Amino acid sequence: MTTGRRGPAWLRLIAHSHRLGARWLVRGLRGRGWTDVRGGVYRMLVPLEPWRFHELARVAREPVSGDCLDVSSPKLLPSLLAHEGAGSWVAIDILPDEIARWRALDPALDLRVADARALPFADASFDTVVCVSVIEHVAGDGDATAMAEIWRVLRPGGVLHLTTNVTARPTEVRTARPVYGDADPQPPATMPGEGVVTDGPPDGAFFERRYDDAGLTRRLLGLPWTEEAREYVRERLPVHRLFFAARPLSFLVGNLLALVCPVNFRRIRGSADVPGGTHGVVYLRLRRPA
Repeated sequence: MTTGRRGPAWLRLIAHSHRLGARWLVRGLRGRGWTDVRGGVYRMLVPLEPWRFHELARVAREPVSGDCLDVSSPKLLPSLLAHEGAGSWVAIDILPDEIARWRALDPALDLRVADARALPFADASFDTVVCVSVIEHVAGDGDATAMAEIWRVLRPGGVLHLTTNVTARPTEVRTARPVYGDADPQPPATMPGEGVVTDGPPDGAFFERRYDDAGLTRRLLGLPWTEEAREYVRERLPVHRLFFAARPLSFLVGNLLALVCPVNFRRIRGSADVPGGTHGVVYLRLRRPA
């Protein structure tokens, strides 16, 4: 059962981000210390980043109950759903700093350092798994390994809500320096024979993969999932690119994103409809058969 879910999902997420920031501020004023100042201030200045208006909000509209696992980069979604009484949540991240940040922001949330490729849970532990903006960052064949682990910890009849990046041509994004520190996989990142386009220095650190439709099926859907929903969107205006190109100054106007982003996503038919030089996002609702 879900409770307390009123209003547009993106608005609920923004309100909860402000709620977390305000609680963090009050705890500091009461002498408990302002642990992780960056995280607390960011929750108030940038409650939702541009693509999160779609990714997190899309999953937040789904009915959720039972034992739930979040294998996502942003922890705002499980924090919100736990606050609303929608399921009992465990949230994981491979980065200890990210877990520490969210423990400072939401001490009530069950947060654990763990690798999606080797989940520390027994078989059939969860009714629901959410994976937002993570699977594309797992190098090599780690994305398929993570999907197999999610399958393993889901109960028969359980549901996976997944979002990931898509492009017309499969692409690997690399950066001059690792983005995720010691947790960042180093080249080679692509499975043999993939033949993807490289965006960034070819010998750089792997950052993310962008799938075409065939790649989604081949790399992520190898197990007998029942696919209940597949929805593609792209940005109308390049708000994501402009926002991060202007950081940190753009962070000062992060709350103004709510004036643009909720209507900045256009439904498309598939990855082939993503314009060159950009990426879209696909939402998949997958069920492990009972």
